[in-house]
Amino acid sequence: MANNIEAQLSTKAKENLQRNAEVRQRDNKFIKLQSGEKKILQFFPEKIEQVEAEFNGKKTMRFRYTVMKEGSNQEKSLEVGKKTSEEIDSFLMETTTKLKVQRFGSGIDTRYHVIPA
Repeated sequence: MANNIEAQLSTKAKENLQRNAEVRQRDNKFIKLQSGEKKILQFFPEKIEQVEAEFNGKKTMRFRYTVMKEGSNQEKSLEVGKKTSEEIDSFLMETTTKLKVQRFGSGIDTRYHVIPA
């Protein structure tokens, strides 16, 4: 049934939906990575915040980094937990501010792999 509806969308309707997706992405203040996705990010060490977040009903400390995706000039935020923050900070301490971040898993099983870009 979904394919039937998709086949009936006009070019104009598809353009409208694509434009909505682009606006949502542009207006989103956070970098989002899907499982397996990699992004090269420029980190700004002078713009790091510690924030409290609620996850599965528990309050937890998160680390919010201001980043810019490669090829973009728009600052966004990347929020990570303690372990990933330690990895990122070790590179930032060495003045390596351009990092490749890859996400694995989802929910409580999410982990990130961070290497110099």
